[in-house]
Amino acid sequence: MLDYRKIREDEINQMVAIRDYCFRNHYTGQTLEDFLHWAKVSKSIGAFNGESLAGQVMAFPLEMVIHGQLFPMGGISFVATYPEYRNEGVMKQLLMRVLEEMRAQGQLVSVLGPFSVSFYRHFGWDLFFDKVQYRFPTHLFSMKKGNMGNIERFNYNENREQLARVKEVYQTYTLKTNGIMIRNEEWWKRLEMRQPDASFALSIDQNGQPQGFIRYVMNDLTFEVLDQIALNVSAEQALWEFIRVHRSNFTEVIGTAAVHQSFGSQWDEPQFKKEVVHDTMIRIVDVERFLAAYPFQALTKRLYLKVTDAFAPWNQGTYAVDSQSVVKVNEQEVAQEDCLEMDIASLSSYLAGYHELNWYHYNEKAIASERILNEWDRVVPKEQPQFYGHF
Repeated sequence: MLDYRKIREDEINQMVAIRDYCFRNHYTGQTLEDFLHWAKVSKSIGAFNGESLAGQVMAFPLEMVIHGQLFPMGGISFVATYPEYRNEGVMKQLLMRVLEEMRAQGQLVSVLGPFSVSFYRHFGWDLFFDKVQYRFPTHLFSMKKGNMGNIERFNYNENREQLARVKEVYQTYTLKTNGIMIRNEEWWKRLEMRQPDASFALSIDQNGQPQGFIRYVMNDLTFEVLDQIALNVSAEQALWEFIRVHRSNFTEVIGTAAVHQSFGSQWDEPQFKKEVVHDTMIRIVDVERFLAAYPFQALTKRLYLKVTDAFAPWNQGTYAVDSQSVVKVNEQEVAQEDCLEMDIASLSSYLAGYHELNWYHYNEKAIASERILNEWDRVVPKEQPQFYGHF
């Protein structure tokens, strides 16, 4: 019989061991130092056989923006179970307990990168961001010289004082972009520890203000874009020109963009390799508190929502939502024809902006009359999300 509880700081060495065994590589140096830091600050739940760790799940304390509103978020990471304890329901118990812990910590949503979408969808997470991984040869760059403007290039060892301006651009972009993760100082340090050889290019406008940046590495003949953030098209074009003038140093460029941004369509020859990847999932941890904080638009009448959640029982039930409050009500008090019904996974995806409500209704993930669908459609923001965090 396994015991499920929080992992103590003096047991972190066991977290390192199970991570190294299950992920088949060993952390050393700064990567290990980074893991140890997050193991200390995260709320980690372990399954113990006596004093021996059999399985674990970590929840990073983070924040994200959903339609302009800041939400405390638990980033699920380093989910692992030793093979002799698999197929015994250990992971189910760990996930249920980490949901309880995230709720206790006030984390209203949770995000993870799944090894299996169907596995985590069963437990209430669902996809909410589609990204495209692109790879194109340098000969597709236009030979016509573009306008690079003023670009400041630096790295972590030289002129790193410019990093403050990069953070400024990212924060500005974050506050106006749906779904994106806040990067606090700890997260910027994590990026540096995991990729200390990265360089930056910062686009500066005529008034001396930063307008965009890329974070990148050059590996052999590949230019890899790790981050690309631009506040306007001029900055975006300037950064692509900066990449273009490196073309004698590499044969291809790789990176990631949001599918809904139609990456590549602005190129003269956009027919290069692009792979759509579905590897980012979201879950509402506490429905009542999430709805109370959610930025509904022009909510002028009371709406009703019925939620099913098999693994977080506090979410199960019917909610009355209006501009003044969100309250749980007796299901018998609400006529079925007045209610929108969704499971927790679909609801989480929908309110994060992944699809409009008619898509969920068509795919039988939302049950409601045409009238109710229209009422909810009017008050839920439509902006599609972007998410570039990796736990």
